[in-house]
Amino acid sequence: MPYIPKEHEKYDLLPFCRENSGEVFSYSCEMENTICDLLPEGESVIPYGFDSYESFDKQLDDYITQYGTDNGKQNRLGHLLAEYKGNIKLRNIKEIWSIVKYVGESTGGVGGLIHDKYYYWPCSIEEPEYEGVIDDEEFTSYLHPTDSHLWEIAEDPTGMAARYLGIEQSSGE
Repeated sequence: MPYIPKEHEKYDLLPFCRENSGEVFSYSCEMENTICDLLPEGESVIPYGFDSYESFDKQLDDYITQYGTDNGKQNRLGHLLAEYKGNIKLRNIKEIWSIVKYVGESTGGVGGLIHDKYYYWPCSIEEPEYEGVIDDEEFTSYLHPTDSHLWEIAEDPTGMAARYLGIEQSSGE
């Protein structure tokens, strides 16, 4: 079951994940690519298919133990995995993610947007930048049109959505 802060429950966020017990992640593709180049073939640090942050955290810990040490000392891969783990923790504090309502026409299909549905726009306090929308495919954020007439801001703790859309922040109620 995905973690959804109590104060966000009124927005009916992440219905697919709630139904199928999956979690969504904001992660650095750049860090993921660097790490994957160092992992054995077939191993991955893309946070897809995990039911909680804790289960993905455990996977990273297992990789640190298995591949991230040489003679009991953390190697380059171990340092990168530990940094990635910390970065994911900072990026996935849903209490600071923006919540926006899509008011454009439904786009349909996997990864589509639905008119009058609320979506998370993930960001972190350290980097309050637009990285995409967690859409109905719901595993991570993807880039979607961000024309200001397509979105209404419900909650925007960092002000990221308002800055990115170039619109005034609504009261959220």
